[in-house]
Amino acid sequence: MRDLFRAEWLKIAGNRWVAGCLVWIFPLGAVLFVIVAALILALSGSARDGFREDGPVLWTDQAVGVWNFPSNPVGRLVLLGFTAVVFAGEYQWQTWKSIVPRNRRAALIVVKFVALGAFVVVAFVLMSILWTLGWGMLSEIAGASYGPKLTGDVLAEFGEDYALQASLTFTATIIAAGYAALAGMVTRSILGGVLAGFVLTFVESGLIFGLMLVGWLLDIPRIVHVYRFTPGYNLLNVTSWINDNVPLNMEPSEEGVFAGIIFSDSLVFSLVVLAAWVLGLIALTSGLFQRQDITS
Repeated sequence: MRDLFRAEWLKIAGNRWVAGCLVWIFPLGAVLFVIVAALILALSGSARDGFREDGPVLWTDQAVGVWNFPSNPVGRLVLLGFTAVVFAGEYQWQTWKSIVPRNRRAALIVVKFVALGAFVVVAFVLMSILWTLGWGMLSEIAGASYGPKLTGDVLAEFGEDYALQASLTFTATIIAAGYAALAGMVTRSILGGVLAGFVLTFVESGLIFGLMLVGWLLDIPRIVHVYRFTPGYNLLNVTSWINDNVPLNMEPSEEGVFAGIIFSDSLVFSLVVLAAWVLGLIALTSGLFQRQDITS
């Protein structure tokens, strides 16, 4: 398994343009932002005054906050594009034909999922480190405080939030990879995998409107609660719990038959739903891959 993981990691990293434009762009973007902001603060007194007036900057918020992107709808589309290239590329480049006969198919699929998730998490760990250090430098230039002080309680709370955010990014990547894998199996091309994966993601995001239409036509408004079991909603709900320690509190509509319906779920609920999606997608992908003829 270790050799399979190493091989998958090298293949993923070997797609330099794809990995660079869709993954490594985030750490690079963080560095460029800090450089530009540092130049502005160094040359402009009013910019330094404005920086200080915005209130104290917390390194804990900066380190955790950068992880929000992979969980929001735009970030999920970026991850989907990356994972679609990795999965669908196996068919388009016909690499499965040389790899599959020497390995168990289930192991190949599981390792590919894990390698993809780990690759994205490493990139965002690097981004969070660079971003946090960069804001420390900006605070120093502007003469602003950069807290909180390092204490046992602060580090314990930060470690919990950071680990949860990293796990959430890993989960979002696995779900995106699941969509991409299923699309790649059907289309056997990178472009088809990307487009089909995007369609699946948009269908999931727009499901709430379809459920509202059905609920209105059939006079069963509570059918909209089905949306609470989608990955997108639960990713955002977990992010809300991490950032604000409160549920997402989403209202489908403030008027009509849906008035009064509020999605307000616990952190445990969302974690269980996301775990079910991850395990289900991996199992479904592995099962279909076992039966697929990769020689055609």
